[in-house]
Amino acid sequence: MPADTKLLESLAFLYLTFGHSTDGSLPAEEMRALADKLRARSPDIELPVLGEILKGAVSKYTQTADKLATAKGMTSGLAAVLDKDELRTILDDLEAIANADGDISDAEQEFITDTARVFGVR
Repeated sequence: MPADTKLLESLAFLYLTFGHSTDGSLPAEEMRALADKLRARSPDIELPVLGEILKGAVSKYTQTADKLATAKGMTSGLAAVLDKDELRTILDDLEAIANADGDISDAEQEFITDTARVFGVR
């Protein structure tokens, strides 16, 4: 599996968990923002491939007991392999996903702040 696909899988799980676990819902606006952010990261990806990545993220999400802890562990892994600009882009993506429904909850803001701390940016 290409490294780019593995990154997209990690980000899909992170974004999905962030979008749902922080406030208990994932409105259609947030799901669209999530998919748009993944697509922007890999614009040449075919839609069926992106769909499979998202389905895999949903499957992993439903099978994971401690979703937030798993997502937070992923942030450490991403911080170890991505440069600061890529990490800032992930934070921007999280903010866009959170704001897609017009409201950034306290839990979403806390997740973003914690992630920025792990990334060592902002």
